[in-house]
Amino acid sequence: QEPGSKQGGGYYGFDGKSLKKAFLKSPLEFSRISSGFSMRRHPILNQWRQHKGVDFAAPTGTPIRASGDGVLDFAGTQNGYGNFIVIKHWNNYSTAYGHMSRLAPGMRKGAKVSQGDVIGYVGSTGWATGPHLHYEFRVKDVALDPMSVDIPNAQPMTTAQLQQFRRVTGNIMHRFALMRPQQSPIKLASAE
Repeated sequence: QEPGSKQGGGYYGFDGKSLKKAFLKSPLEFSRISSGFSMRRHPILNQWRQHKGVDFAAPTGTPIRASGDGVLDFAGTQNGYGNFIVIKHWNNYSTAYGHMSRLAPGMRKGAKVSQGDVIGYVGSTGWATGPHLHYEFRVKDVALDPMSVDIPNAQPMTTAQLQQFRRVTGNIMHRFALMRPQQSPIKLASAE
C-alpha cells in the first residue's frame, strides 16, 4: 500500500496472488443454522418453496458483517426480507442480508464496505418467525448455497498493480539472494 493511499492493503504471495479469501463463510456469530439452502415449507405462507439462502439463528442485535468488499446495491425495506441489504462485489458476485432489526449507520445505496464491516443487526423484520439473518450468496444474480460454494481468493490485482507489485518484489527477492552465503569451491590440500 502506498503511503497516504485510501485503499486498503492486502496479503499476497510472491506470485501476486491474494492470500485472503474474498468472502467470509459466515457474516456473523450464530448459534445454529435454522434453515438451509433447500426446498422447504415456508413458515408463514405454508407452501413448499425454494429457500435461496441460509438462515442463521442469533439473538436480536447481533452484529452482521459484510462478507466481502463491495458497494451497497440496495439498502432499505424489501417485501418479506424486511430490513435488507444487497452488496455488489467484484466479478458478478453479490451477497444479500435480510430480516435485520436495523441497518448500521451510513448504510445506503452506493456506500462502500470492506470485509468485516458491520452493516446491520440481527432482527425479525419482514416475514420472519424469530430473530435470524437470512443470507444469500449470488453469482450473476443466481443464488448458490453459501455453505457449499467454493470461496474464491480476493479480487486479483489489476495489470498496473501487478506490474508495480512485481517491481517491488523483484527488488526484495534480489536482496534476499544477496544475503545468502556465497558458496566458494573447496580446495583440497594435496599430500604431494
